[in-house]
Amino acid sequence: MTATSPRRMDDAARVGLAERADTPPEMLFFLANDPSIGVRAAIAANAAAPPLADRLLAGDAEPGVRRVLARKLASLAPLLDPGSTDRQRRTSWEAMRLLIEDEAVAVRSAVTELVAEQDGIPRPLILHLARDVAMAVAEPVLRGSPVLEEEDLLDLIADPPVPDTLGAIARRPNLPERPADAIVARDDSAAITALLGNATARLREATLLVIARRCGEHQPWQNALVRRPALPAAVVEGLRGLLAEEALRVLAARRDLDGNALATLRPAAPAQEPEAEGGGVDEASFVAAARRGSLADCGRILAALSGLPAGVVTRALATRGAPVLVALCWKAGLSGRAATFAQLRLTGSAPDELLVLPGGEWVLSAKEMRSLVDELLVRA
Repeated sequence: MTATSPRRMDDAARVGLAERADTPPEMLFFLANDPSIGVRAAIAANAAAPPLADRLLAGDAEPGVRRVLARKLASLAPLLDPGSTDRQRRTSWEAMRLLIEDEAVAVRSAVTELVAEQDGIPRPLILHLARDVAMAVAEPVLRGSPVLEEEDLLDLIADPPVPDTLGAIARRPNLPERPADAIVARDDSAAITALLGNATARLREATLLVIARRCGEHQPWQNALVRRPALPAAVVEGLRGLLAEEALRVLAARRDLDGNALATLRPAAPAQEPEAEGGGVDEASFVAAARRGSLADCGRILAALSGLPAGVVTRALATRGAPVLVALCWKAGLSGRAATFAQLRLTGSAPDELLVLPGGEWVLSAKEMRSLVDELLVRA
């Protein structure tokens, strides 16, 4: 090497010196303070640069220099150890920590680009990136990092840094059942749409039934749900009367689903809804009225089927109380599916508040429901 002082070199010569692997560490550290951005960038890219030089450049005023350094340290991430007692390793980790907290998204995403799908990356690094508020940084990690465990995903779903965190996790390949359930429980429409569109996500039948019962209000859910592979027959049957025409056509055209379950959808396709006054008095008419949110028609049909006074039923429905509504459906001889649909449409109940279980079992006992109906008559 030349003994010429860097102060007497032009920029090109100093860049050349900064790029060399055999330049002494002391000289590389000296050049990390160079006024030329090109020289500092060369030091940032040089794997031979000492950790102290990297630590210095992690606070460089030029984002481009920090981005170059981020790519270099990210490529060495499996070797970093936050708990190391070695001074140089701790200095390298400190430089990395500054970079993943950098104000520039481009710097933070430079780290993500190289570590998102790698195994053996320090967990603190991955967990920090996963909680980034910028999806350009967090999403590749949330969707692809093998370091993230199921409990990590559940923690992120329970306390997402931003709403888009849920959607990114929902798109994760082979997402396990528990995180999938947790996403549905958060009731984030966009995240549930993304979850349904993820063909590899492991969704339990009970979870799909919860989504199916509410999909009448969410066209994107319908479009994704009817395209999911291997839909259980119970879920297909649960979609009766809830699908828009386009989604119904997609589902009916599938040849990989249970034929008997598909057959249950066809009677619901033609519009046989009563036009308020003078309409039908049966379960299909009741479901159609509930779909329209017509308390008057629902009350008329329930009164006719249950034998209760129309005024008593109408006043009961006006309270929008879920237990009373379900009890009236039971008294009228309607199915659990119809009662569930009515509860969702007319009372605004959340999925975990449904009073009919997925298999059609009533949560309230017959005695409890009879008592609720009797109280209506007493108060009348």
